[in-house]
Amino acid sequence: MNFKRLVLYLFLNAVVSASVALGVLWLWQQTHPLLPLPAAAVVAQVTATPQPAVLSPTLPAPRLSPSPAPTPTVYVVQAGDTLGTIAQRFGVTVDVIMAANGITNPNLVSVGQSLVIPVPGYVPPTAPPSTPSLLPTNPPQTPLATATQDPNQPQPVVTIRGVSGTGVLADEALVVANDGGPVDLAGWTLRDESGHLYTFPTLKLLKSGTVTVHTAAGSDTGADLYWGQSVAVWASGKSALLSDQGGNLRARFQVP
Repeated sequence: MNFKRLVLYLFLNAVVSASVALGVLWLWQQTHPLLPLPAAAVVAQVTATPQPAVLSPTLPAPRLSPSPAPTPTVYVVQAGDTLGTIAQRFGVTVDVIMAANGITNPNLVSVGQSLVIPVPGYVPPTAPPSTPSLLPTNPPQTPLATATQDPNQPQPVVTIRGVSGTGVLADEALVVANDGGPVDLAGWTLRDESGHLYTFPTLKLLKSGTVTVHTAAGSDTGADLYWGQSVAVWASGKSALLSDQGGNLRARFQVP
């Protein structure tokens, strides 16, 4: 067998083998059809599992500490003090001080007494409602009786004679006169309707005697007393009110 025949033999053998193999495959496909694959096997779907959203924890609202209540000033009454001068010193009114301390009579304050001076926003724990005092238009001039007064002497009748120099601190003065028997003015008060208050020192006013109360500061004498105010008090149309040591209104004078 030569070389050409060997090549031809191998070629024919390969063709026959291939034909047989193809025939076997065709016959197998005809007798064993392929089953369709399930959809899940053909297409693999990847479904992402949704993750729960992570929420930031809700923090409680911060608690705000309440603002501390305003602390009032405590003032100890000194010699020569009146509610009017104390109120002016702290920039409040006499009525506010009276309400904060439960005072019903502005004349009943004593040296060494502790007074609560309210500040803005301060509410007194037991502040009584302020009731405006009703002042008679023409108070009767009732004679003042004292325990040591001689019954044979005439009763004192204290009046306000007049006001001069109104509106000018250096000149402003009020004259108190006694048209009856002698009287001690210790503890008597002189005030206006705005809360300015002056308390008389011990001073005996004889019959037909007078004493001048100057609005400005100065040194007291037997005939002149000094209130110690920093501004003028009296003005046209204002009323000057004179009360005894018991708080009884004894005289009322309207500045012309």
